[in-house]
Amino acid sequence: MIDSHCHLDFESIAENLDDIIINSKKNKLTSILSINTHPDKFNNHIKLISKYDGIYISYGLHPCNVNSMDQGSILDFDKYCSNPIVIGIGETGIDLYHSKNFLKEQIFIFEKHIEASLKHDLPLIIHQRNSEKEIIDILKNYLNLNIKVVFHCFTGSPNLVKFCLDNDFYISLSGIVTFNNADELRKSIKNFPLRLILIETDSPFLAPVPMRGKTNEPSYVKYIAEYLADYFDLELNQFIQIIDNNFFNLFNKSKRDNQL
Repeated sequence: MIDSHCHLDFESIAENLDDIIINSKKNKLTSILSINTHPDKFNNHIKLISKYDGIYISYGLHPCNVNSMDQGSILDFDKYCSNPIVIGIGETGIDLYHSKNFLKEQIFIFEKHIEASLKHDLPLIIHQRNSEKEIIDILKNYLNLNIKVVFHCFTGSPNLVKFCLDNDFYISLSGIVTFNNADELRKSIKNFPLRLILIETDSPFLAPVPMRGKTNEPSYVKYIAEYLADYFDLELNQFIQIIDNNFFNLFNKSKRDNQL
């Protein structure tokens, strides 16, 4: 089992990381992808995880941290993307949930991430909130370049589902899919091909049922896997094998023998 998106450097996890990793092993996790949200935090982030096997990291600037065009100059993709445990770009994208004040800046930084994804042949990890049209319009400019994409914490509309299907983009399902009020999400992914699905915790946020209300952690990806295996009418081990294969197919810089 693999948690394809979490934030091990966030304080509520980082301060208990040894226990978090023990819990992950108990629940049979083999790999974790920890997502970077700001270049200024990257060195401390990679130092935090470097003593553990089976943990990978992404490099990028979260759209909620974008407030200036000048931030493009702090994104040193060439320096960091050659590191063997950097296996993805992001998370990046557009977030218009709170405000549209920095839309132009977010678009500019998003495009910088896309260009780096293509240059370094690393998958693009997309954060989308209230911004489906904007993200689709931008990605359309790069479709002929065979860009590799995963929409993390997917809650998209049927239009975004179709866009992902048309372009073989991956979606990553979080604990949200287990929530009682997530009927629309479950309906939208019912016929989505399993070969394009990942699972994630997005911890420390969005703990799945039956852990709702607790601080989320990578070990809880087990509950998402169990829920979705039942939803797709598969044996748990069969579902996990499919999802693990998807992770290694998309994040092909990762290695199966590098385990927690």
